[in-house]
Amino acid sequence: MIKVGIAGATGYAGQELLRLLHRHPEVEIVKILSETYADKPYSYVYRNFTGFTQESCAALDYETIADGIDVLFTSLPYGVLMEKLNEDLLNRVQVIDLGVDYRFMNQTEYKQYYGKDHPPIHLASRFTYGLCEWNENGIRAAEHIANPGCFATAIQLALLPLIQERIIAPQVTVDGKCALSGSGRTLTLGTHFTEANESVKPYKITNHPHKVEAQKGIEYFTREPVKLTFVPHIVPMQRGILVTCYTRLAQSVDHDRIRSVYDHYYRDKPFVQLLERGMYVETKWVKQSNMCHINFEVDEEDSSLIVFAALDNLIKGAAGQAIQNLNIMNGFPQHMAIDDVPVCL
Repeated sequence: MIKVGIAGATGYAGQELLRLLHRHPEVEIVKILSETYADKPYSYVYRNFTGFTQESCAALDYETIADGIDVLFTSLPYGVLMEKLNEDLLNRVQVIDLGVDYRFMNQTEYKQYYGKDHPPIHLASRFTYGLCEWNENGIRAAEHIANPGCFATAIQLALLPLIQERIIAPQVTVDGKCALSGSGRTLTLGTHFTEANESVKPYKITNHPHKVEAQKGIEYFTREPVKLTFVPHIVPMQRGILVTCYTRLAQSVDHDRIRSVYDHYYRDKPFVQLLERGMYVETKWVKQSNMCHINFEVDEEDSSLIVFAALDNLIKGAAGQAIQNLNIMNGFPQHMAIDDVPVCL
């Protein structure tokens, strides 16, 4: 039985971690950590846990945080973990970080996007990028995991097979739609109901960090250069991500050839499903699941290919993929605790 702690358990992704791990047969949750709700019963914060846990939240004490646990999930605002993390902690416990601090970014880029110095390189190098469908062997041997971001996961799963096989040109435009939960639980003016309801708006048009993450991830896995133009949008719904990727064909290929490429890379990856021709992805068909749905259309008139991907930003884009990483690292079946059928209503 693996004993785990969750730091940042009262955020949306942290809540999903706790909910999913609650039924993991190989996991015991021994630490529920939250600065905001320290000493409050978890069921006070999330009343859906009434009758399921009587545990209270504890404050984050980094001197003792690794005591009594084997794995620490961290779901914290950017910069918080890197200020506290040290070699001693990394030597004592597996860390699966759902935050941004240890993903693909050099010091200059981290400073540009987050306004803080990058974590020490010698610590960052101990983290393995946890895009499960593309780095299973690396994850199995990993010390610690940098869990991919939600948009970055969708973009990479959609594009990696095509770029790996040089089906498309290396310049891609991505239109992204994300639910309000992607902005976190802390209230801001832009996520206030009366500001966000009945409205769709672009944000971070040239400086969304998932653009850099997806671009570097694609280059890491394919060894091919790529240039992404990424425009994300906030849409007034609770959960879900949908990306539309506009590409140019680099080869003369038809629909069946492209489908065969996706089948080759994902036939043994149950959490990535290529939909039948003419069936388009929708966020409601992946809701509250670890699934990613993909489909595409070929426009033969102008040699373009449009690829769609949808996933739940809190599950496949956060907590579900983190548990998938936990399962791979520890030799469990990948689907353990994350094999729910999506909830469409």
